[in-house]
Amino acid sequence: MRTVHCLTGAITILLGMLAYARGAGGQSEAPCSVMVETTGRASVRFGRRSIGTFEPGLHEAVWRGASLSGTARRPEGSTGSFLGTIRAPGGAVVDVETRIQAVQEGVAFAYRLTPREAIRLNSLHVTFDLPAEVLAGGSYSADGQAGQFPGQFGSVHLRSAPTRDLAIRTRSGQTLRMVFTAPTPVLLQDNRQWGPTFSVRIGPQMDGNEAWPAGKPLEIRFTLSSPGGVKVEYDQPVRITAGTDWLPLDVELDVQPGSVLDFSKIVPWHAPAGALGPVIATSDGHMAFAKQPGQPVRFYGANLCFSAHYITHEQADLLAERLRMLGYNAIRFHHYESELVDRSGGNSVTLNPQKLDQLDYLFAALKKRGIYITTDLYVSRPVFASEVWPGEPGDVGMDEFKMAVPVNDRAFANYKAFATALLGHVNPYTGITWAQDPALAWLSLINEGNPGNFIGSLTPRLKADWVRAWQDWLTRTYPDAAKRVEALGGAAAADPFPPTNERARLTFEVFLAENQTALLERVRAFLRELKCSALLTNMNAWTNPLQLQATRTHFGYVDDHFYVDHPEFVERPWSLPSRCPNTSPVAAGAPGGRNCAALRLFDRPFTVSEFNYSAPGRFRGVGGILTGALGAVQDWSVIWRFAYSHTRDNLFQPGPLGYFDVASDPLNMAAERASVCLFRRGDLRPAKAAVAIVATPEDVLKSPASARSAIPGWHGLAWVARIGYLPDSRPRPNTLALPLGWADKNALSGRLTDPFAGDAGERILAEMKKRGWLPGANRTTWDGPVFQSDTGELTVDAPADMLTLDTARTAGGYAPEGSRIRTAALDVEIGKTDATVWVSSVDGAPIASSKRLLITHLTDLQNSGTRYGDRDRRLLLEWGSVPHLVLNGQATVTLRIRNAAKAKVWGLTTGGRRMAPIATRVETGALVIPLSVDAGGKARILYEVEVPD
Repeated sequence: MRTVHCLTGAITILLGMLAYARGAGGQSEAPCSVMVETTGRASVRFGRRSIGTFEPGLHEAVWRGASLSGTARRPEGSTGSFLGTIRAPGGAVVDVETRIQAVQEGVAFAYRLTPREAIRLNSLHVTFDLPAEVLAGGSYSADGQAGQFPGQFGSVHLRSAPTRDLAIRTRSGQTLRMVFTAPTPVLLQDNRQWGPTFSVRIGPQMDGNEAWPAGKPLEIRFTLSSPGGVKVEYDQPVRITAGTDWLPLDVELDVQPGSVLDFSKIVPWHAPAGALGPVIATSDGHMAFAKQPGQPVRFYGANLCFSAHYITHEQADLLAERLRMLGYNAIRFHHYESELVDRSGGNSVTLNPQKLDQLDYLFAALKKRGIYITTDLYVSRPVFASEVWPGEPGDVGMDEFKMAVPVNDRAFANYKAFATALLGHVNPYTGITWAQDPALAWLSLINEGNPGNFIGSLTPRLKADWVRAWQDWLTRTYPDAAKRVEALGGAAAADPFPPTNERARLTFEVFLAENQTALLERVRAFLRELKCSALLTNMNAWTNPLQLQATRTHFGYVDDHFYVDHPEFVERPWSLPSRCPNTSPVAAGAPGGRNCAALRLFDRPFTVSEFNYSAPGRFRGVGGILTGALGAVQDWSVIWRFAYSHTRDNLFQPGPLGYFDVASDPLNMAAERASVCLFRRGDLRPAKAAVAIVATPEDVLKSPASARSAIPGWHGLAWVARIGYLPDSRPRPNTLALPLGWADKNALSGRLTDPFAGDAGERILAEMKKRGWLPGANRTTWDGPVFQSDTGELTVDAPADMLTLDTARTAGGYAPEGSRIRTAALDVEIGKTDATVWVSSVDGAPIASSKRLLITHLTDLQNSGTRYGDRDRRLLLEWGSVPHLVLNGQATVTLRIRNAAKAKVWGLTTGGRRMAPIATRVETGALVIPLSVDAGGKARILYEVEVPD
């Protein structure tokens, strides 16, 4: 009787949800379809938009994830059946049988997952992943229990129970119902602590201790339905080839001096780097030069990786000059160690003289042109295992060495020896050591070495070092045994490692924070001996428990990384096939970079040493505007694109598109110029107001109450206000302070909200409007979302999938086909093909009075012959080769400028050379410019406008 009651209640709630959706004008009547990919993954769509994907997967102990590998095999004569595999990180293989077919009730899903060998698991499942912009603010009903998908992140866990009937309503009113053939474990999870999604995870949750037997299948069966019915389609692979839709692009890597693409003088600058003294950090969170401490300065540049550092002297001069003309004033030497070290003598700290000479010359060539340099003292240098653990054969893994340096004295000695050899030698082309050279402005200790990234997957030899360090710290910190037991949550010993109970985990996070602080002080001590004045940082990616904010108060600046459409490798790391979401970041509320924005400390500078809107994602053209705009609104100090190039091979001749390199990606190279204008030149103004979490060291280390992530759920406010942390509660102008108050309960008096409360974002936004920090016309909302900067110069309209940029010197945006972008100086009508289009003044004058303008029109760019496993181009199977192909598209720009009738417009090469003139017209005093990718059978993405006096 109880089961019947629950099911009846669920159906009643579902019907109510459907009625509400229809009455509210929701989109539940739009046609629903399931697109079954060649892998067996299934994408659920309403109209042209995918709202989520079903996919089998697993979490191997400890929480190492894996999903379907590559394409699947289809049994002969079967339409909806797929035979595939999941390859676990530890090497085990799980066979997957998938059957997805239309039935009268909707679509029937049947999965059978069978490990070939015993495997320890945290979960074996089918996951339905939905973007946060689709589900946040929606609701669900599970066997009569109603619940909400919160608008802001508050807690990861939403619901976990055996379930027979689950109904999901998106924020827009679309409704799906899943009916299981038997009660099945279902977990509803908010993933926004890690990324912008929700998950419905179907299948058992395990502790990872007991192995799942070989040959034992997990079977999951359910039917998916929607009020308007569900159509099933089966996907096919696609290959990109030249034709009417894809046009070849001739690529020039070097910029023509004096052309509209020569950005070397877009910001007044100096040379050589260091002429104004070392780069310093100011107490108001900026960077400046020692000789001009009152003048904040920004830097923008890119990473060089691997062999791209090791080129001839002549090539180094050519490259340095090109980078200057691209508008860069900062370069990061990254993954530089493998060619630099000579291991023939049985150690990993001896430098190869020929390679060091090349690196020294490149350093000097960049310095000569006013370009400042940063690097990490450890990235991926190959280290003999015997140098760390005597007698051990082979090499130390990259991530293993990152984790060894803080707890193993031999590893630290090796680390120090290499750093001393590099920084302490005299560069013959500058006459001083790297350590003493003000052109080396910043140093990171260990790339992406946040301890939480790897603490759950240590090798046995390294785990022994960490357990020893943990136990020593416990004994020092809690010499009283009773206090130690209390700190461990009642456990008498420091087992297991890492700890699992909540109280011990909190103590462990404090240990990790203090361990990282101690590492910084050890490195700082030997750098001081080398007379190195570079600003120091560390912990620049991924795992960020709140306790690490206390460690960051010891840094010279705070640094982090972010990516949009970073590849996910489905079989082997850094090998095809790979997968990326390939969805519009604008429709998602522009989440790229918002997470790391929240880590900033307001009393020191903030940088991003790696970011990318990665290829082959089709929407990466908007990444230049979004990143430059976010950095400008937040008033960051430095941004480095990852990367300019990973290899010397594509530095001086065009190469095929890869995941990251702008040298071989003309689309992202064009997008860079938006970042230079908006961020480095400062076309977009910083937010006037700030929202700061006050977290004193006492709060997070001495009286900690939570081991949660430091990133709050309201990081979308990064588009509206400067966000971050303060280490004390002293009043700051135009700052809304939100104290944790764990150590000082008086700090809670009059507090607007707990900064991690589920409704904190709404409260903060309401308070900003109440204080007049946002004008009444500001469009920012949570239930859209729509974000608009306080100046109105930038609007992210997620429901409309539209970005509008409206500054005096740079204007335009991104919009779908058939839409119009309206700004003060110009309008853009997107004709054929969704596109990013903007106009920038290059002479420093406002667009309306500028004599020289650059127009950029970006659709999509792929290699010739690129092959995907699906029509949405999410599963990349082959990269293809040059020439690059650009997706055909048209747009129209209407410019409200002086002397419109006298203006001349040219199409440009990628190096800035003028090609054919463009026919224009004047309407009501405005210059109307037709843009077309098709330029006589070849592709064109750039234009120049010249306006005579």
